[in-house]
Amino acid sequence: MDVDDKELNFGEKLLLTDIGDLAEMCKSKCGTKYLSTLLYMTLRHFDIKWEQVDGYLKKIGFMTAETSHKWAVVFIKGDYEEFSSDSRGGKHTDSFYDMFPEIEADARSFVVQACSQNDGETPMWILPTQNPHRILIFHDESTFRSGEVSPKRWFFQEHTPFFSKGRGRSHMVSDFLVQHPSGPFFGLSENEWEQAVRKYQSLSVDGDVNYLDRTATASINIGTDAYFDNDTILGQFERLFQMLEFKQEYKDNQIEIIVDNARTHTAKSYSLQDFGKNVGIRCPVEQIEYIDENGATKVVDCYFKGGENKDKSKRLVELCKDLGVQLPAKIKLDEICEILSAHRAFRNATKLEMLGAKYKINIIYCPKYHCELNAIEGLWCNQKAFVRSRTDQSFEKMIKLISDSRIHFVERKIALKLFRRFWRSIEAYFQGQTYADVLKLFFSQLCKTAVQSHRKITNTNIDED
Repeated sequence: MDVDDKELNFGEKLLLTDIGDLAEMCKSKCGTKYLSTLLYMTLRHFDIKWEQVDGYLKKIGFMTAETSHKWAVVFIKGDYEEFSSDSRGGKHTDSFYDMFPEIEADARSFVVQACSQNDGETPMWILPTQNPHRILIFHDESTFRSGEVSPKRWFFQEHTPFFSKGRGRSHMVSDFLVQHPSGPFFGLSENEWEQAVRKYQSLSVDGDVNYLDRTATASINIGTDAYFDNDTILGQFERLFQMLEFKQEYKDNQIEIIVDNARTHTAKSYSLQDFGKNVGIRCPVEQIEYIDENGATKVVDCYFKGGENKDKSKRLVELCKDLGVQLPAKIKLDEICEILSAHRAFRNATKLEMLGAKYKINIIYCPKYHCELNAIEGLWCNQKAFVRSRTDQSFEKMIKLISDSRIHFVERKIALKLFRRFWRSIEAYFQGQTYADVLKLFFSQLCKTAVQSHRKITNTNIDED
């Protein structure tokens, strides 16, 4: 027997709980991605079978072996910038009010009866008379946390800290709320699903994200599965776009999808920060395509096609020449970026908008800090209240309750009230009312009119009468 086996038997299954506790402590100090990749590469170095590594990583709450392997490949290839980034994109300007005039006339009438009804009354659908009809689909993500913790806890001098909700296992859901009489949740029938799979075979391929059958509703177990980064969100939206084509109840209708300004939704295909002042800097795109002031499509190559710099990325100076931008003899990189930021080539759409355009679906971004304009926020509120009132703090029970809460949401027709509140808020803003007025009218009488936005709440005015 080895010396280290005299005090500890590392083969005992009970020891796995202690390892899981240690893993939780490590994750509080370092990112799960780094730890999972390090442990995965170490175990594979000692020729541990892939299946065993995958099972072990899942049991201690780390990423799956598949996800860890992807990050290991990125790291080994030397792409440290990609490995260190969170792949969640950048900021995006508000665009909801720019899009609002186009959907106000027909989409608003698609929702509910007149605003004279009381909130306690169940709204009724009124179908629009204009053609084509518009269907609004609201999207968002939310995290459900269980109270499940290890049976062993750390004590210091007979004291232990209060349980933090962040310590329980978490389940993240990315869902869509549909403003249509057929139901608030999107899904295909068996026949529609078979047609969709025949055209888009990728719909039936399993990946890191868990989807409800014949839907685009996605979920992950945080710390075990992949995260909802920009690429994952794009994959979910493309799945939705492909399935929408076969939804007979939506046929011949125009689809508008409302999303918030989270970085997972607003990443662009390229930005000025992706281009350098020197030749050979890593460039994310082969070409830049844009529409000039005359409406003509222009294409500029980002890599040299010949010469001594063949296959290397161009400097910003060369790109300026190709774009017809005149630069002074001596100029700094920041100054070049400032000049190019106003050029049409760099006022590009987000990846999500480009994906939507591919399938002829319009993406509308909510203004920041305005959850009242994204009706799906009410879904999360209702689901979490349902789960909290019935949970036994275990992760398995929470997962079942999340599923039950969707049924409860449909049976109680709560979506209709959320849609009515959404359009009342839009109408109130259209009439010039302030953010505080809208909250006071449709959410709570406790809201103070002195507060104009989330960012203006301070310690001095929070208790004002």
